[in-house]
Amino acid sequence: MGLFDKVLGKDKGDGPITLDKNEAFAAVAVAAMASDGAISDEELQRAAMNLAAMSAFRDRGLRDMGATLNKVAGILKKRGAGTVMPAAKAALSKEQCEQAFFLAADLLLADGVVEKEERQFLEELRLALAVDEPMALKIVEVVVIKNRS
Repeated sequence: MGLFDKVLGKDKGDGPITLDKNEAFAAVAVAAMASDGAISDEELQRAAMNLAAMSAFRDRGLRDMGATLNKVAGILKKRGAGTVMPAAKAALSKEQCEQAFFLAADLLLADGVVEKEERQFLEELRLALAVDEPMALKIVEVVVIKNRS
């Protein structure tokens, strides 16, 4: 549980959180978008496109993806990212944790501006998903190159 989650009492202690692979990716995306305090329409569209391109979501329709995003948004709102991210890690393999970290970094770096809260979120996510620092650095470097223009 993150510092703000403790202070704000986010985790209601409603038992363990269990996510499937798709919910875990969606939770990372929603938490990343919300890390600066607001989710824009552009961020939602970018997240939907990024998720739709992932093999985990290719066989899912837009309605199903929307339901998954709404479900994890509700869990995040009620329990806080500090409680949900360990559940996301538990649902993902090591390689999928790296993919989820890439997804978050891509969402946060797409606009070319990374706020202090977003940087802090990305570091906390790296730790929560157990992405080692050299791999995280490679991922961020690739995302920066990808989003140049």
